[in-house]
Amino acid sequence: MSSAQNAALFLSVALAAFISLLDAVPVYSGLAELSETSGEELQDVDGKSPLSDRQKWHLMARDLHRDVKMLRDQQFKRDFRQTVNMTAFEDVRVKTPLLRPSDGCLSRNFSTDSCLSRIYIILTWYKDNWSFIEKENLTSSLVNDVKHGTKRLLEAINSQLQIADGGTDQISSAPLSATSAWTRKTTVHSILFNFTSVMIDSCRAISYMSKRKAAYRAKDTKRPADWSSDKN
Repeated sequence: MSSAQNAALFLSVALAAFISLLDAVPVYSGLAELSETSGEELQDVDGKSPLSDRQKWHLMARDLHRDVKMLRDQQFKRDFRQTVNMTAFEDVRVKTPLLRPSDGCLSRNFSTDSCLSRIYIILTWYKDNWSFIEKENLTSSLVNDVKHGTKRLLEAINSQLQIADGGTDQISSAPLSATSAWTRKTTVHSILFNFTSVMIDSCRAISYMSKRKAAYRAKDTKRPADWSSDKN
């Protein structure tokens, strides 16, 4: 094999490895400040101790994020097969609810009640508008998984918040509509793309809540000897 052929082979292998590395890099949303948690791993679980409520919520949120992301990728591949990168659609995406820096889900201003309430309100919007996705003949099992996963996580969060019907501020938005096949496709993409971002942030925030609560619990369970030493 000539030196030119060797060089071409090396470049081909290197390019394939680089593309593989890019595919493995996770996508993060706008609330990346909570770097303490990845949103993908459940920490400090030894497999023997029972899971706390918030650890269960994190598992639910993680599963929901996985299903929404799979559905987003499936729809994008089906409807925009000639387009390689989703960033090409930034200018045509419709606005749907996202977690904001002021919602109490960042480490600098973290508030469990505020963050959970906002997650609850946003998930309720996606649940109420999910019929737009159901009409698009995507994989029915994934559509149903997301629908039931959203309902399950909402019920779990509400078990702490105890929100009565109509007890939260609703997100006001114009009804979703599509005047053409193109706007229908881009609207579905917008919903799934932004829902994926919401779930990344929600996973990260709920995991952070679980760690904070575990830390407080450990602090409050000092041995009597520790209590007496604090007084001396």
